[in-house]
Amino acid sequence: MTLTARHVVFVTWKAGNAPAFEAAKRLGHHVTLIRSQLMEQAQNIDFDASPYGEFVDEVHVLKDATDLDALRACVRAVHRERPVDGFVATVDALVVPVARIAEELGIPFTDAAAAEAAKQKDRCRDILAAAGVDSTRHTVVDGFEEAAAFAAATGYPVVVKPARGSGSEGAHVIADERELAEILGLADAGVYAAGILVEEYLSGRFLSAEIGLAHGRFLRLAVSERSTWHRHEALETGTTIPAGISADDHDRVMEFAEAVVGALGLRLGIFHVEIMLGADGTPRLIEVNPRLMGSCLPNLFRLAGGGDIFELLVRIHMGEEIERGPSAFSHYATVRWFGAADTVPRPRRVPDLDWATAEHGDTLHSFTVRFPDGDTLLPCRGNLGNFGEVQVVHADRATSIRIAEDIVASMADRLGFEVTR
Repeated sequence: MTLTARHVVFVTWKAGNAPAFEAAKRLGHHVTLIRSQLMEQAQNIDFDASPYGEFVDEVHVLKDATDLDALRACVRAVHRERPVDGFVATVDALVVPVARIAEELGIPFTDAAAAEAAKQKDRCRDILAAAGVDSTRHTVVDGFEEAAAFAAATGYPVVVKPARGSGSEGAHVIADERELAEILGLADAGVYAAGILVEEYLSGRFLSAEIGLAHGRFLRLAVSERSTWHRHEALETGTTIPAGISADDHDRVMEFAEAVVGALGLRLGIFHVEIMLGADGTPRLIEVNPRLMGSCLPNLFRLAGGGDIFELLVRIHMGEEIERGPSAFSHYATVRWFGAADTVPRPRRVPDLDWATAEHGDTLHSFTVRFPDGDTLLPCRGNLGNFGEVQVVHADRATSIRIAEDIVASMADRLGFEVTR
């Protein structure tokens, strides 16, 4: 490492970000990693078992990196030792604190106020409505009476979700007043600490746009299609990259995503914008995340032929001029996640998975099943409740999706209980 190497600081608890560390090292940067012990433990992440060490020059482990004061003290100490040139944060709960600290230090990053607005869903909708970008009806309520009044005015179904949150936790599609009373009666105050948001229900194709922004120029990276579980529509069960939509619909979705990011003023980064494309071709916002797409989706992007999105992320946050046209995909990469549909005893062991490779060969990229600790599997109603993941890559979209769904169905048969799919 030469003395002229630039310094990039990653703040994350995701072991899956190791390819980003590798990309930064490959680009010649000095790499510092700040971890968050509490979240690693809460999500059963064994960071030390991940292959990140050879790509990281310096590691700091905080008890809780979402603690702004603790994170600020750590970053300032790092900055005094070796001035920071750029930050990368890929976790919802860390983008805003990193953005605030970056502004204090005068280091370019995603705009802090804009990232805060994006995460506060009602505030985000208010900004977009004022800009004429999206007019989805919504309100924050204290309880059932206000929610029922909103639903009476807009009509059922309605969507209830935390005003601030992620991972589909606490999100519900509500069919009628009885169900509304039931859900709000059981509402976990912690999940809805920032408020209970009630929204107009949107129908159509559930998509997401992955869009970069560097030096004021948008980079159109991918439109993905999303699947949900029929018994709990707010639960995402998978993604296919790229989406099977027309070129015109692709442009409509990307133009809308650019308008959303522009109206919020996010300024710099790669953003994940979830969109409902109506039957009339009108895009409507579900939510915008001021960070890179999560889970295994960066890997799906690569498998589909889009390239190394982690390298692109590092280059954007290190202030490089990016010359890149729209992504040109050669394959369709599909992931399906699954968890227990209902409460069931935890299997004593993970069933043999070799049958899936024997049946599908190289089309099956990965297949993992990992049960949480305990004697019981609880019903999966949010992303953190999944215990299985299937990744499939094929040149034909329908075949990619079918194989992934067939593997999940076969797994349910072998387990002897229903799973989310």
